[in-house]
Amino acid sequence: MVTLMPMDSTSRKARSLTPEEFTAFLFWLSSDNNQAAQIYLDIRRKLAKLFVRKGCAHPEDLADRTLDRVAVIVHGDPAKYPNVMALCCGVAKRVWLEYCREHAPASLGTKDLAAPVKFSNDFTDREEECLDSCLDALSPRDRSLITEYHRFQGTQKIEVRKRLADQYGGLNKVRILAYRIRVKLHDCVNVCTQRLVED
Repeated sequence: MVTLMPMDSTSRKARSLTPEEFTAFLFWLSSDNNQAAQIYLDIRRKLAKLFVRKGCAHPEDLADRTLDRVAVIVHGDPAKYPNVMALCCGVAKRVWLEYCREHAPASLGTKDLAAPVKFSNDFTDREEECLDSCLDALSPRDRSLITEYHRFQGTQKIEVRKRLADQYGGLNKVRILAYRIRVKLHDCVNVCTQRLVED
């Protein structure tokens, strides 16, 4: 069985998720514990990919923040929200806009930031296919850095990022490199999905 723990939101506007709210959220996803855990992880992965497309410097954090907020919303009136991904993407849009206002990278000018693009109600198979294709198109060095940078959670993530910092000359440099790679992915995925729509 997969065990999940609620993540504290770092947003000034959000409060910590209670265990009761988190349990109710999982039950809303599915009455089967294992299936609920898998759905939760799948949604979190899709949200993280969505924030990567936006050029976000902390996609996992924003995915966690989004899911925390969704859990609070659902706890208030679960029957009101039959479409899981529509609700998650609606909340993700607000989280992203807050992030853009509050957490612009200090090391980069605002002119270097990727412009936010419209959120759809679902992270489609087409977008996932484009993201995979765009990852393949990166140089081996960039692909290795970005996949390692986002691969793990918790203490593993900390250890990996320390190793990358040693390899690339400091954590701030790694963050800037990762950010610039995400901007490339953001632009590439937008072009790819637009081309597929036109075809």
